[in-house]
Amino acid sequence: MSNRVGLRQLRAFHAVMMGGSLTAASERLNLSQPTISKQLTALENALQIKLFDRRSGTPVSPTPNGVEFFKAIEATISGLDNLGAIARDIAGHGRRRIRIAATPPVLNSLPFTSGLSRFTLKNPDIQIALEARSRVEIEDWAARQEIDLAFALLPSSNSALLAEPLLDTRAVAVMHRDHPLAGKPMISPADLAGQRLILPSRQLLRSRIDTILEREGHQIAADIESSSANTCCRLALAGAGVAICDPFSPTAYPTEDLVVRNWEPAVRLTYGVIRHKGSEQEPTTQSLLAIMRDSLGNFALPLSG
Repeated sequence: MSNRVGLRQLRAFHAVMMGGSLTAASERLNLSQPTISKQLTALENALQIKLFDRRSGTPVSPTPNGVEFFKAIEATISGLDNLGAIARDIAGHGRRRIRIAATPPVLNSLPFTSGLSRFTLKNPDIQIALEARSRVEIEDWAARQEIDLAFALLPSSNSALLAEPLLDTRAVAVMHRDHPLAGKPMISPADLAGQRLILPSRQLLRSRIDTILEREGHQIAADIESSSANTCCRLALAGAGVAICDPFSPTAYPTEDLVVRNWEPAVRLTYGVIRHKGSEQEPTTQSLLAIMRDSLGNFALPLSG
C-alpha cells in the first residue's frame, strides 16, 4: 500500500456499502458527497485496488474486490460504532457482551431461538450480538476472533478453531400438506418422478446431497434452486414442489401446512459450535453452550433412522 489507510476513509467506504449510494453515505455521516467521494478515492489509492465502478451519471457499484474488502472489514467497523455503548456498559455495571454468529437456517430455527431465549431470561445482564453469516464467513470471523461463538454445519478444517459437535441429524424433505407425497413417512428419488424438486444451491448441504445421490447411483435435477434454504421451505409451503433441505429451516414456519419427512438416501449432518482456540471459556459462555446443547438435543422432528 502506498499510503496509510485512515479510519475516515474506512467509515466512508462502509457507509456507501451499507447505504448503497453516495447520497445515503452522506446523510449517514453528515458529510458532503464530494467529501465522501474523495475519501473513497484516497482509500483506493492507499489499498491500490479498485473498490467501486464510478461512471458519470450512474450510481456507484462495488467491484468484486470491493465486496470482498467489505466482508473483511464489516465486523471491525461495526464494532467501532459500538465502542461508546460498550464502554458505558462496562463503566456502569460491567455488562458482558457475547457475539454469536450462525448460518441463517440455524439462526432462524425454533431450537436456536428457544435456547437463546432461555439463556437471556436466566442472564438478563448479558448483551447478545447476533450475526447471520454463510458457512465460509463464519470460519473467517471466528479465526479473526470477531465473534465468540458460531453455530454451523461441521466439520471445520481451520487449525485455529475448535469445533464441538452438538447435534447429529440428517437432511429432510419438505412439502405442503396437500402435496401427493405428504402421506409418505419417507421420500426417496424414486418418489420424485413427475414432481417438482426444490434444492439449495451454493452451500455445503447441496454438496453433501449431490455426493450421496451420485454415490447411490441416483440422478435427479432441480426445478428450482435457491441459495437460501429458508426460501426453499417457503416455496414448498406455497406448493411449488418438494424441497430437500436441512432440518432447521422448516422450524422457522410453525404451521401444520408444512410437513417434514425423512429423505433417503440419508444425508447425515452434524451441527456444532465453532470458536477460536485461544478464547476463554467463561461461566456465562459455558452456560450458553449447555442450554444450546439441551435445546438442540431435544430437537423433536422425525430425524432418526
